Amino acid sequence: MASCLCIAGLAGPAGASTDEVTDSAAPFSAPGDKLASAQVPFIGNQGQIPDAQVRFYARTFAGILFVTADNQLVYSLPQRGDGRNAQRSAPAIWSFSESFSGGQPSQTQGESPSAVRVSHYKGDNPDLWQSRLATYDSVSLGEPYPGIRVTLKAAANNVEKLFHVAPGVDAGLIDIAIGGVERVAVNPQQQLVLGTSLGDIVFTAPVAYQTIDGQRQPVDVAYALGNGHQYGFRVGPYDESRALVIDPLLASTYIGGRNPNPPGNYDDDIIHGMVTVGGDVYVAGATQSPDFPVKMGYDETLDSAYPDGFVTRMSGDLSTVIASTYIGTESFDRVEDIGLDDDGTIIAVGQAGYGFPVTDGAYNWSGETPVGGGFIARFSADLATLVASSVATPVDYPRAVALGNGGIYFGGTTNYPDFPITPDAYRSDCCPPGGFGIREYDGFLGKLSADLSTLEAMTYLGGDTVSGISVAPDNGVFVTDGTDHAITGYIARFDDGLTTRSAYLSYYPGSESGSSRTYFNDVAAGEGYVVTAGQTYMNDLPATPGAFDTTCGTDGLCDGVGPLLVPKSDGFVAIYSDDLQDTLALTYLGGSDHESIRSVALDADGDVYVTGETTSVDLPTAGSGVDTGCGIDGQCDPTGAFGTPTPDGFVARLSDDLSQLRYGTYLGGSGEDRPEVIEVDATGLVYAAGYTDSTDFPTMPGAFDTSYNGGTSDAFISRFDTSTGGVNQPPVADAGANQVVGPFQIVRMDGSGSNDPDGQIVQYQWRQLFGKPVVIEDADTAMASFRAPFVLPGITRVLVFELEVIDDQDATGIDRVRIDVTR
Repeated sequence: MASCLCIAGLAGPAGASTDEVTDSAAPFSAPGDKLASAQVPFIGNQGQIPDAQVRFYARTFAGILFVTADNQLVYSLPQRGDGRNAQRSAPAIWSFSESFSGGQPSQTQGESPSAVRVSHYKGDNPDLWQSRLATYDSVSLGEPYPGIRVTLKAAANNVEKLFHVAPGVDAGLIDIAIGGVERVAVNPQQQLVLGTSLGDIVFTAPVAYQTIDGQRQPVDVAYALGNGHQYGFRVGPYDESRALVIDPLLASTYIGGRNPNPPGNYDDDIIHGMVTVGGDVYVAGATQSPDFPVKMGYDETLDSAYPDGFVTRMSGDLSTVIASTYIGTESFDRVEDIGLDDDGTIIAVGQAGYGFPVTDGAYNWSGETPVGGGFIARFSADLATLVASSVATPVDYPRAVALGNGGIYFGGTTNYPDFPITPDAYRSDCCPPGGFGIREYDGFLGKLSADLSTLEAMTYLGGDTVSGISVAPDNGVFVTDGTDHAITGYIARFDDGLTTRSAYLSYYPGSESGSSRTYFNDVAAGEGYVVTAGQTYMNDLPATPGAFDTTCGTDGLCDGVGPLLVPKSDGFVAIYSDDLQDTLALTYLGGSDHESIRSVALDADGDVYVTGETTSVDLPTAGSGVDTGCGIDGQCDPTGAFGTPTPDGFVARLSDDLSQLRYGTYLGGSGEDRPEVIEVDATGLVYAAGYTDSTDFPTMPGAFDTSYNGGTSDAFISRFDTSTGGVNQPPVADAGANQVVGPFQIVRMDGSGSNDPDGQIVQYQWRQLFGKPVVIEDADTAMASFRAPFVLPGITRVLVFELEVIDDQDATGIDRVRIDVTR
């Protein structure tokens, strides 16, 4: 079989779509789709674009790509958000172009008609409306250079250019001129960087391969810069060690602003809570940045230099702030956690400053409310309306929230002895004065009615705090204590009215490890079981046989270091029966230094997802394309005279029995990175969020904000595809059954029986291997066809076709089918 050399480059320009054209019913732009596989069709220009030179265009999350009649590619990139990271003089729309220098004219045409239809309803004149315009999965630019064919494909966040170089043709003929940029360079990651006043535009490193005897073989390739703003490709000899890897960190973004004169020592922008819905993601926390990206929200003004709470709704690809609101007063306010109700409204809890808004009919604690009370608020899904708001606690405020049993549960920590405890509460007293009259801290747990009008329950807990709440399917309420300054933490179960504690688990006393501190930082309840995670200094937690890691640290001693052998905490994940009597599974998770798991989530299959921080250089990692080094130097970036390590974040996915690490990655830059929350959406994509002071935190082209905004910290959100963990299973090609047909008959070849056991098939390709040549229609789809050739009576022509399928990790599968043409 002849081989074909192909060179691919991906463009990831930053920005969003222009408002020149309004599309309706465009399912290809759903933000919850996986960017690696979300196909975006090209739309033919039938007059909806005034410029007659435009033949096709594709609207991606990264902007609009226009294809002109003379094969010029024009990228239109709107200025992002409120433009705070762009120069003041920058235009609202930035465009740059690519053209084939020295190329010959060739025909531009749509290929592979798409099932998607696009309609335009612009203005109030129905005569100008256009409906159900044809679209295409790819566009062919013909052969701008002899023997080099170019095709375009668009996905949700990138554009793919495929250069098909025929045998014997020099790939060095390719010479692409870029217009409208200030500079062109290649960075150390071998990415092509285009400098503009809106910031850098990045093309990923090119990938080259040969298809030889049905197998894809990688070829070494790199960008080659030419004179001026031009680039081509430098192709090396065959190198079988080079392979295509699709990075599972699909998107990552900063979100925040900058306060040049922050009062006190308060962190700038921090995310404490997160929920996902319908492909979008809500995040919430605290900010003292007057230029935090707020729009279309209930409150668009930072009332003072002190922190306000915020709630923000972003597109699932993290490219766009859909809605965002401050919530607060002239003193300290913050959102500590959020929840999603069944009607789509958002419940937020946190710290209420003096004068916090309380809506008519909502419960309001009746005593004097000093600065620092706790609020519970309900927002409309678009964050434009404060539906109801209550100040439910004096002095101290909720740190966690959970919805269930017809109400809203909230909890935190206090040393205030006069909380509004309800009759028959589990515990009505707390906080006896200690030395110097200082009262001890106690946890509190409350329940408000769904309309926030009635305090249905309030109790002290007898422990230090509430770090996590989860309502079980059988109406039980689980709470955890993760205060790491306490002697130890606990997990407990209460009835729905908070009158009875039916189960309790703590690992103090009884440990023989010399240290018995174990903190339960978060909890998620399943059907008949409960999952919790946190950090421990115990060498003898009851790790279960077959668990992923059965020892603390790397030596089983929680890695005591230094002259005093001070132990370092390990993360742990545990699954208990819902009465907390049986340890169904328990594993340590960590390396030779410090770990703490801050948040836990479950997917529909029961797999467990955790996030937190680490200073271990040997934290276990797993999966394709993950970050395997702590910090940017692999040493957790030691700083200062004593080389004190700086924590990196991490994200991990464990099997439902905690026996396998399906996915594990570091997350961070050269500064301090602390993920606080983790969520899994309905499609299985994973979001981690928290705060960072790393100016080089990893972000992706097209993210809402790729620049650190200054101050003491920025909030961040990162999205992952953890399905790439482990060894990829190749797809199975099925070319269908052999056939016997007559001359001139339309023969349909069916590859729809092909499948990928651990992912999805992203490409089909039919080829003829033997027999009289025929023209294959729809050769890059599952269903292909051709017209059978003429045969004389009594003669049989044998035709053999091959189907190659490629999955989302570039593994291939091949099958063949025989077609006999006879009469």
